[in-house]
Formats: sequence, C-alpha cells, structure tokens
Amino acid sequence: MSDRSASVFSAPRLLVAGAVLAAVAALTLAPRTIAWPARTLVLDALDHLPPWGSALLFGAGADVALNVLFFVPLGAAVALLLPLRWAPASVLVGAAVSLTVEIAQTLIPGRVPDADDVASNTLGALIGTVVVLVVRLIARR
Repeated sequence: MSDRSASVFSAPRLLVAGAVLAAVAALTLAPRTIAWPARTLVLDALDHLPPWGSALLFGAGADVALNVLFFVPLGAAVALLLPLRWAPASVLVGAAVSLTVEIAQTLIPGRVPDADDVASNTLGALIGTVVVLVVRLIARR
C-alpha cells in the first residue's frame, strides 16, 4: 500500500475524524452540568489503573491528564487523513482546535478558559500523531 492510497479522504476516515471533532466540541463547549458527569465517568474508569499507570498519567494532575488524553484521538484521526509527509500538521490542527475551544469558552457561563489547556491538548494531539506516524512507518516496511 502506498502512502497515497493510505491517506485518501475515505468515508470511514472522514466519519471517524468528524465524530472525534464532534465529541471534542460537545465535551469542551457544553456547560459544566453536562460535561462534568462525563469527566467523572472517565476519572472513575481510570481509577482502575495499576499504581504505576496512575502515577504516570496523573503525575501532573487529573485535569492535565484528561486534557492530554482527550486530544490523542483528534491528533490520530487528523493524521490518518493526511499523507504521511503532512501528518505532522495534525499537531497544528489540534492546537488550533484547542485554542478555538478556549476562546469560545469565554462566552459560556461556568466554563473557564485556560492557556495551560491549550498546551495539554496540543501534547495530546502530538501523542496521537506520533502513534499514527509510527504505525504507518512500520506498515510501510
């Protein structure tokens, strides 16, 4: 499979990217009364990690960990849409989406925009992008 065929805007890839973007928008722009139960559900699920996993994931705090984890799928989904050589641009897309979300949160009562969230979200997009790049490079061999 060539890089060209692996990077077409196929319907399944577009659907996944759209669903991930919709989930990000829904959970980051929803009022806290809607978003908070989802956050609690994820934190409860992550409580089942082994101690070393918890320390690794939550060393910087739960909010940072959730912000990073939340954007990993976005970085991966966008990287899958792009040709291999352009896949790193998915990190910029993740940063732009995060910045847009933080700006929009200034207009939503109960939401608190935070520049640190942009950094955490961008790190998540970077991780998702790196995972896709590694898998695609291995698959090319």
